[in-house]
Amino acid sequence: MTARGRAVDEAALIKGASTGFTVLIIGELLSPLASGLNATLGLFWLSLVGAAGFVVAGTRVGIARRPAIHGALAALAALALTVPLRLIAGGPITDQAYALFVSAVFGMVVGAIAGRGAGRLRDTRHD
Repeated sequence: MTARGRAVDEAALIKGASTGFTVLIIGELLSPLASGLNATLGLFWLSLVGAAGFVVAGTRVGIARRPAIHGALAALAALALTVPLRLIAGGPITDQAYALFVSAVFGMVVGAIAGRGAGRLRDTRHD
């Protein structure tokens, strides 16, 4: 049995983006602490936090018929919510454009995988 909602569940997308945004911001704020605890952990911290935030955003699929697309959009929305804060803290957007592009691609891939997994899990529970 598959979900019979819209291709993208707007309410779940907003919830997912908001929760993913929270994970991304808290993780980035804890980055200096992680670097101080262990240099190796500090190197990988932002990548781990990014993956966690995108997974959290992508798994909130609700009743979306296309959970992979829904997950990718939720992860991208979570990243988009961080852009104004990055601009305030980090200077001009031209210096951050490449990092934002790579993060967006990474977020869409991770969000799509998480959304697809969450959608399959949701559908198997309803069978």
